Amino acid sequence: MKKTLFRHNIQSYLKCVALGIVAGLLVAFFSRFPGDDLWAFALFSSQNLGFWIFTCSLIALFSKKNYVAGINVGLYVYWMFYVTGIFKRLATVTKGYNSMTYFYHGFWQELTYGLIPATICFILAFVLWYGRKDKTVFIILRFAPALCIFSEAVSAWLVVATRGQNLFMALVDTVCTVVYLLIILQTSDFRKMRTNSSLPG
Repeated sequence: MKKTLFRHNIQSYLKCVALGIVAGLLVAFFSRFPGDDLWAFALFSSQNLGFWIFTCSLIALFSKKNYVAGINVGLYVYWMFYVTGIFKRLATVTKGYNSMTYFYHGFWQELTYGLIPATICFILAFVLWYGRKDKTVFIILRFAPALCIFSEAVSAWLVVATRGQNLFMALVDTVCTVVYLLIILQTSDFRKMRTNSSLPG
């Protein structure tokens, strides 16, 4: 893979911060819906990882360097968690469980909320970045996220079939699997890899 969208510069990192904020707002939006009906929109924020694997993997694979992949994905996940943490505080206030003081304190107390998941995702992105390389083991690594998303999609469709729930996430995981594969296949130069492998030495 040669295509690069994220580099070691402030513009790239700010882009990932913005994406993380948007992702956090999506989580907050869908969490306002039921999680036990046919569509189960709320599961987007709590029990399904397909969309997050999809976005984090693409950010990592289209980063210039391995450490850039880690920083970009870490920022994305950290700010997503920060926004959702603030929203959870606001939800408890609007429901009457806490005061606005509790909400205001969240602006600094929630700064630690996303540190652990961001650190874990930094490490995973650092490793996944090597999927950009052309050796067989790295190509397998490149397609591994699609397998994870597809596995969750199958599980989600089973829930739809047996319990009549989770349709939204089943569709999201299916779309993410297909789009991920299309993007990776389009940006992978398999013809060049075959040529290189046929060269002597």
